[in-house]
Amino acid sequence: MKGAAKAVGLVMLIMVFSRLLAFVSSVVSMTFFGVSTEMDIYYYAIQFPNIIFNSFGTALATVVIPIFAGYIGTGEKNRAFKFADNVLCISVAFAALLSIAGILAAPIFPLFTRFRAEGYEFAVLALRTMFPVMIFYALNYVLQGVLQSLGRFNMPAFVSVPSSLAVILYVVLMGNSFGVPGLLAATFVGLALQGLILVPPVLGTEYRFRPSLDFKNEDIKRALRLIPPVLIGTCAYQVNMLVNITISANFKDTVALMTFVQNIILYSVLAFVYSITAVVFPKLTMLAAKGETDEFKDSLRRVLGTVIYLIIPAAVGFIVIRHEMMDFLVGWGRMTPENVDVASGFMALYAIGIISVAIKEVVDRAFYSLKDTRMPAINSVIVVGVNIAFSLTLIMLIGPWGIPLAYSISSITGTFVLLYMMKRKIGAFGMDKLGGSALKILAASGAMATVVIAISSILRGYTFGGLAIDKGIKLFIPAAAGAAVYFIATMLLGVEETEAIRQKLKFK
Repeated sequence: MKGAAKAVGLVMLIMVFSRLLAFVSSVVSMTFFGVSTEMDIYYYAIQFPNIIFNSFGTALATVVIPIFAGYIGTGEKNRAFKFADNVLCISVAFAALLSIAGILAAPIFPLFTRFRAEGYEFAVLALRTMFPVMIFYALNYVLQGVLQSLGRFNMPAFVSVPSSLAVILYVVLMGNSFGVPGLLAATFVGLALQGLILVPPVLGTEYRFRPSLDFKNEDIKRALRLIPPVLIGTCAYQVNMLVNITISANFKDTVALMTFVQNIILYSVLAFVYSITAVVFPKLTMLAAKGETDEFKDSLRRVLGTVIYLIIPAAVGFIVIRHEMMDFLVGWGRMTPENVDVASGFMALYAIGIISVAIKEVVDRAFYSLKDTRMPAINSVIVVGVNIAFSLTLIMLIGPWGIPLAYSISSITGTFVLLYMMKRKIGAFGMDKLGGSALKILAASGAMATVVIAISSILRGYTFGGLAIDKGIKLFIPAAAGAAVYFIATMLLGVEETEAIRQKLKFK
């Protein structure tokens, strides 16, 4: 347990660094180029192949890790490596076919957006430029699975660093010369490096790739049987994102801002959750395989408790200091106060559902460790249906604001359904205890929000030094005070996770 905790801690540190650098790259490009049709097309183009392939990639990782790790654990390394050879070849070939199909279909996609009348040629060019990146996504997902199964978690957590650096360096050195089209090319190079950067660490293991495309291999047959239901289960949020990006592309100056906020809210949360599940998923799989039901339930409850403890106050924080955060991050360069206000609104609406997103990711992995892919698949269909229905309804009532709100509503709905399914599957696993803890955390978060709002209201009446210092003070002082109040409040309320932290600090 102690070794696992250290592994999670190191992976989380790398993840935090990677996501911070990704935030910096997004901020740099957004403030440098501002909000425009070209930037909307840029974000639309880079999201499209990412959304399409992420479903397949997550399904690959979910299926590959248990099979590959299972053979490694039983000492059948040759069989495991042969399986990896086949998976890698099949995945890259499939991604290549998807890329070709995307390039051919690129003229069709913008027809469902406002780009059909404005920026159509650039939209088609941007899509055709980005679709081949799916080949490197395939390489990335499979090699991450191999490395994680061999106990190498650090480099998979580091993969987003090259793409972030590529964007930052481009904007600083060549942004004025080549504009948004050049940014598109720099992004492609960076995303390609996400797959290529994993090759050296894989070479540092015992595994050596040998080309193989054997569909008759029993392990491949087994994987191909498992992938379709897992694919349905993992594609819910990707389909939702695809729906959201297409709908938002019909509103002027919306895609860039909405995607930027999604990256801050959803991906920062998922980076945290993935850093946990990358280590915990193999453990849950092992407990399920051994039939240690009580240990499985306890581990699942503890992971969910940690997620709830950290994500609920984060969601509340995103809501109460949304304007200060957006102003600090993008209230520069070519970004206008109106852009900041819109981004702040999107942030609050997405924040409503992030705890549900985090819980769903954990419970999905728990189902997969039990070799149950049917329940997450059913739940995903429900999530997609709710999201589409609410998106189409709400945009008629409140315009683009309805898109993030519908996303949050669908996430919350799906999470409640999934938790009910898990209880039906394994019986009670401490939900009552989690519910009681969640109520205490909500109360502590309410106290935190009250203090943050009060401090922010006072600080708005003053100006502190230069612009950067002023914005920093108005963001970080309320945030720091809120964090302190939250910790003290949860300690007074006897929240289990706070007590564990307090005991560790006392021991040290």
